[in-house]
Amino acid sequence: MKKIMAPRYTAGEGFFDKAFFDCYKRIGYPDRWLEEAQTYAPEDAYVISHPTWFYEAIPEVPPVSIYGLFEQTVRKFPDAIAVIFLDKAVTYRELDLMIRKYAAFLKELGIGRNQMVATMLPNSLQHIVAFYATAFLGAIHTPVDVMYKTKEIADQLKDSGARIILVLDQWHEKLVDLKADGLIDHEIVTHMTDWMAPDAVVPSNLKMCWNTPKRSIAGTFDFFKSMEKYAPLTEPVEVDPRKDTALLLYTAGTTGKFKGVLETHFNLVFNSLTHVHAARPKEERIINFSIMPMFHTSGYLLHQLPVFYQGGTVIPIPLFDVADAFRIIETYRVNVIAAPPTFFIALMNREELMARHNLSSLRITIGCAAPVPVEVQDRWKRMTGLDLVNGWGMTETNSGGIISIPGIKEKFGSIGIPLYSEVKITDEMGNIVGRNQAGEICYRGLQVAAGYYNNPRETEMSFLPDGWLRTGDKGFIDKEDFVHFAGRIKHLIVVSGYNVSPVEVEHVLYLHNAVEEAMVTGHPDPYQGETVKATISLKLDYMDKITEQDIIDFCKKHLASYKVPKIVDFRDILPKSPTGKMMRQDHMDDDPMG
Repeated sequence: MKKIMAPRYTAGEGFFDKAFFDCYKRIGYPDRWLEEAQTYAPEDAYVISHPTWFYEAIPEVPPVSIYGLFEQTVRKFPDAIAVIFLDKAVTYRELDLMIRKYAAFLKELGIGRNQMVATMLPNSLQHIVAFYATAFLGAIHTPVDVMYKTKEIADQLKDSGARIILVLDQWHEKLVDLKADGLIDHEIVTHMTDWMAPDAVVPSNLKMCWNTPKRSIAGTFDFFKSMEKYAPLTEPVEVDPRKDTALLLYTAGTTGKFKGVLETHFNLVFNSLTHVHAARPKEERIINFSIMPMFHTSGYLLHQLPVFYQGGTVIPIPLFDVADAFRIIETYRVNVIAAPPTFFIALMNREELMARHNLSSLRITIGCAAPVPVEVQDRWKRMTGLDLVNGWGMTETNSGGIISIPGIKEKFGSIGIPLYSEVKITDEMGNIVGRNQAGEICYRGLQVAAGYYNNPRETEMSFLPDGWLRTGDKGFIDKEDFVHFAGRIKHLIVVSGYNVSPVEVEHVLYLHNAVEEAMVTGHPDPYQGETVKATISLKLDYMDKITEQDIIDFCKKHLASYKVPKIVDFRDILPKSPTGKMMRQDHMDDDPMG
């Protein structure tokens, strides 16, 4: 059994041992960052991860593009199954051939190094091919949120400069006006059924795609037919991994205007390694249930990129269906799932399906996109015997930036430890605070993005010159070096001058036996400025049996009076984003496929 380094609070200077320096020198960590790390006092709210806290040592980071990392796996495991989409498998060799053919087609359309290519597809084989083909050419992949309407698509195309887009054919109508306005030069279309097994099981929420027959659309290119006309390219375009952007992901901004985050090839390669070596399922090949969408950072770094690095299998899920999820896990022996808390709640609420299906293949289950309430973690452990690991990440940190490591460095209620990186907590003036004191989570590591595209002001505000990223999240660090999340700073509710964290109130609500899902927001109040509002969906057995006062009385037992919800709104379903995050607003589009 390997020896685990004690927390820095108790280890003192002994924390910075030979294993520590060997690890950080090997991955190319800047000397000035390591020098700064040693200046913080043990009582300061600062943590840098020790390599013994992870499953195994991380090797040197290869100086290759993200396609180059994939190509290494193709050479090692050409006949292994890379992807299973709609019950149809493709090997690494076959997938690489598709990538090279599609790259040849894009090159014919004029795509080259550092040019933008947009893709508006659900999780699918086609989307994976598109991402790697773009990287093959040294171009930049910019995925569009599949929930977007025409104006939002236009905004992203204008900002990114992408003039070629790959889209699901049933969404073609969203682009008609954009083509007329000259924003799009080429449109490539594909149908959901273009890659599927003859006996594929079609979940109910995807049947609308099957009921919409494939059609020929004038002025567009067909994805598979077009690529088949071209011989595969043989040599990928050379890139500078540390400087060249591979992925431009858009994320919400505090001002309401979204921001394009510049993810370099090095960012993606580095976190492909960290996400495997930190906590992989022993020596088993990863078989990943890939539900996080590919217009979100988790769709890349919690699913396909580390899985392909390890030589595992990705199972892209275009739209969540609870019954089909059980089938896929059992049929394909899925062993890794990263999903929002709502996913695990949905599975646990179908106890008859839990009892009927064999989930024994699961090894690692990770909550992402939102903090996992302790009650949900406890319930999942009781029902499956598995830890539901909490984590934290941002588009700016290339997904998993902080995570608990099962069996090595984990603590319920925390979000874990930084992933080969650093965290400090600062006050409003940027000064470091003490342990167990709340403040802004600041993050630094090699996975931090290069900045915001065409947005120097926002870049300067968030990406500081000394490498630190201001996250806009509130949290604290305890004496065991675990980071705790306390909510978004901008989402804090101010009640008569007191700050209330929605996350804290939500965690209490989840302790109530009747609560299935909960979301806490601020509600305008003429006297207090804001008051606390809880929007709740109840479990089926408690429908019409729980009152607003029941919830308020329960919260009074666990919270200070100013934190107790004054308004309780019961809903059948709570609004969520496509990534499973609770949307702190009253309404959202009811059509999940746009």
